[in-house]
Formats: sequence, structure tokens, C-alpha cells
Amino acid sequence: MLVIRLARTGRSKYPTYRIVAAESSRPATGRFVEILGHYNPHTKELVIKHEETEKRLSQGAQPSNTVVKLLTRDKVVLPAWVKLKTKAPKAVAAVEESVEVTETEAAADAEGTEDAPEASDAEALTDETRVASTTEEAAAEAGDDVPNINTTETDSDK
Repeated sequence: MLVIRLARTGRSKYPTYRIVAAESSRPATGRFVEILGHYNPHTKELVIKHEETEKRLSQGAQPSNTVVKLLTRDKVVLPAWVKLKTKAPKAVAAVEESVEVTETEAAADAEGTEDAPEASDAEALTDETRVASTTEEAAAEAGDDVPNINTTETDSDK
């Protein structure tokens, strides 16, 4: 099957491209059937042999995406079957669904926090009393007799 694609030419770090008709099984810079034009991406110079390109397209040559863009830019008449291939839209739909789910979860979380009480007794305690109460609770569960750290023992208290 014939394809119309770009073949890189030019020196190192300064590419220019030939627009060629080649067998699809051949390498991109390998043997080709015909040169249909050239393109310099640095100067945006584009030269296309319109008659030969339209002949190859009418014979069924498949243009690459980049060549389709270049041909439309140079106003070459493309057959109806030539379409610009794009990435699958399914991935975009999946991302949109996950965004919608995240938005609904955020709304549910916001509603859940509005229904919560203002501040509980545990939140109102300071750090010292919070530590003391957890220490006393742990001691009560273990059955140990732990003194209250909020009060100081004096000799008279004993």
C-alpha cells in the first residue's frame, strides 16, 4: 500500500523534509516511489507538486496526519475518504466523568460538614487537658492508679 509521508533530510539539528510517496513497509527515510514536494519547518516554506499528489491520492495513497495538515494548508483538494486521525475521545470522556464524580463528592462533603455540630467538648479542651484526659482514660482501662496531672499532691493531701 502506498503512503504519502515526510522523509527527514537536512543537516544535524536542522531538519527539512521531503514529501514522498512510498511503500508502507519501507522505512521512513528509505526507498520511495516519488518525491511530491518538500517542507522546511524553520522558514515554513512548503512546495507541493499538486498534479502528482492528486494523482497518488486518487490511486489510494494514504497520507499521514502531518501531510494532511500540510496539504490542506496548501489548498490541495483531498478525496472525501481522507480524514485527519485524532486520538480516541473515550479517554477525554473518562476524565470528564471522574471530574464530575469528584465535584459531586466535594458537594456531598461540604453538605456533610454543614450538618456537623459547631464544636464538641473534646475540641474545646486545651492540649494539656486533652493529654491528661487520655492518660486517665488509658489508666482506667488498664486498671492502674495514675495520679491526675492537673492537680499537685502535697504532703498534707496524703
